[in-house]
Amino acid sequence: MTKPNGIYQKLIRVFVLQMLFISVITVLGVYTAAWIVEKVMVKAALEGEALHYWTWAAQDPNHPTPNTDNLRGYLAKNGDFSQVPAEIRAMQPGYERVHIGESNPLVYVEDQGDQRLFLVFDENSVGKLSFYFGVVPLSLALMVIYVSAWIAYRLSRRTLSPLVSLAQTMRSFDGKRNNFADLQLDEYTALGVNDEVRILAKSLQEFTTRLQQQLTREREFTRDVSHELRTPLAVISGSLELLQKQSHTPLQQRALERMQVTTRDMQSLIETLLLLAREENQSSPSEPVAINELVKNLMAQVEQTHNSDQHVKLLCIEPQRLTIQAPRQALVIVLSNLIRNACNYTQQGSVTVLIEGNAVEVRDTGMGMNAEQLELAQQAFQRVHQSGDGYGLGLDIVRRLCERYGWQLSMSSLLGQGTRVRVQLVN
Repeated sequence: MTKPNGIYQKLIRVFVLQMLFISVITVLGVYTAAWIVEKVMVKAALEGEALHYWTWAAQDPNHPTPNTDNLRGYLAKNGDFSQVPAEIRAMQPGYERVHIGESNPLVYVEDQGDQRLFLVFDENSVGKLSFYFGVVPLSLALMVIYVSAWIAYRLSRRTLSPLVSLAQTMRSFDGKRNNFADLQLDEYTALGVNDEVRILAKSLQEFTTRLQQQLTREREFTRDVSHELRTPLAVISGSLELLQKQSHTPLQQRALERMQVTTRDMQSLIETLLLLAREENQSSPSEPVAINELVKNLMAQVEQTHNSDQHVKLLCIEPQRLTIQAPRQALVIVLSNLIRNACNYTQQGSVTVLIEGNAVEVRDTGMGMNAEQLELAQQAFQRVHQSGDGYGLGLDIVRRLCERYGWQLSMSSLLGQGTRVRVQLVN
């Protein structure tokens, strides 16, 4: 199952990634700022406080140590640490965070002569101030950024909604079942719609209109030509039947039979073209078709028209009876094309028709094809082997009819061993 990859999904991913990026950068910024405050600014302030005290103490030996809300100083003289809290007496000059009572203040120790100054900095009050003047504004700024990004996402979604709606309309339209004239795009070309969407919708309308006109001209041409060819072919067929009733040399008789077979093939091809020229939503009506009887009748016809010299052996294997609801004419065209092709491209051996399950399979022991030839054989006006009869349309017609009526066509072949073509009539 493929994951959704529409514009909305991409917008959501961009929005989420943007929020995550902003949050991560903000957290990193806060931790970096806290580290800078503790490692640089506070330490520099404590060093400044110590320098300030020593300066005044040099002038007044009785100058008191610092004593404020968040900074407390202690002085040890001549090794007397009685005035210094026990938790920090053992500290050596430098910086260290010490646990005193319920707090963890930062302690700075500095020596000068026989005196040692202890500065204890408790940042609790400073932390409250930083919270009110740092964290709260930062949180508000983040909220403003999040809300702005959400508004931008909603506006982007609203802006792109006509384009997404147009894409959904095109996705839900089935060109195989509906005419292009049924594609309604007027709401996307009206005034007030985004210029880009309106231009795209108008281009789609023009394209589908031209495509529909081209398909209509093609179907009309095929239908008209097929109808026009019916009369001369009927005349040719009738004349050939009259000629066959007269006596001829064996060579002349074989030529007449070949002309008769070719005429019948042309008549069958015309019927096929007329069927294909119909609109896809005007397919032939379905009816119950007994596949076993139909295959036997077609094999009997092919036996007379394409195997009169008995160069192959036609076999029908029917382990079961199969009846399906389908257009009879389409089934006749598909199965007769497959059986005729098998006879045309099998010089000697057998052609077997297997009715099994809900499928009909035609096997031959003929020339066979490699992978490249097998792909080429399914294209229109392509003949893999020039020794056989035909116009290169058989397999292409079979493929198109199977696609129209939802039958599954599969082919396999081995060069020099033969070909198998299977039509799954019922899924």
